[in-house]
Amino acid sequence: MKDSKVKNRTAKRQIKGKGMPVLLIFLVLLTACAGKRKDQSTDTPQEAAQRTMEAVKVLDLETFNACTDNYEGACWNFIGFLVEKEYKVFNELLQPHFIKGKRYREKLAFTETMVEKLTWEIGRVEEVGSDKARIEMKVTNRDISEALDRFEEWIIEDMSNGAEKSAAALLWNVADVLNGCDDDLKQFIEETENTWTGEVTVTAYMEDGGWKLHLTDEFINAFMGNIGREL
Repeated sequence: MKDSKVKNRTAKRQIKGKGMPVLLIFLVLLTACAGKRKDQSTDTPQEAAQRTMEAVKVLDLETFNACTDNYEGACWNFIGFLVEKEYKVFNELLQPHFIKGKRYREKLAFTETMVEKLTWEIGRVEEVGSDKARIEMKVTNRDISEALDRFEEWIIEDMSNGAEKSAAALLWNVADVLNGCDDDLKQFIEETENTWTGEVTVTAYMEDGGWKLHLTDEFINAFMGNIGREL
């Protein structure tokens, strides 16, 4: 009987001893998560601009959203499930995906092609009060508008040569063509050697203890290579 009590006490000590590392691991994870959230904030307008452009370059959309006002709202169905989110740019890539299937992978590869040659220079920063600033930036990318023009010429030439294409192909919307992730258009973009440079003034503002950038059509157009439309 005495031996049995000793064994029970030993077992309890062993279980209790095993629980301590689990608690420590949990606390470490919490600290790591908190550190990650802290890293999303930016202490200066320059840092917000640099982090935003780096995020565009590698399509780190979580960081991009944290550093900008990209998010616009959400749509819910009648039973309260999230159906769709609305963003100013990269909208389709940011939709809720239970499974990131073929369509998502095609869209991701297409968008990677559009930003892989992106470069930028952060110029003069003028702070306006304590919670707003203006940032002058010079942004360079492939001239996507040139690729679109050559893509249009190619379609017209195919039509004149009797290819089986509807006349309605002449009336497409640029956003529809881009969202279609057309392989031919992707190739035209990859073959585009000319670049386009735009100088923009971007507004930064303070929110929740960090700086964020305001996304205007002009700013989006600049980092998307003079695309002329939102993606």
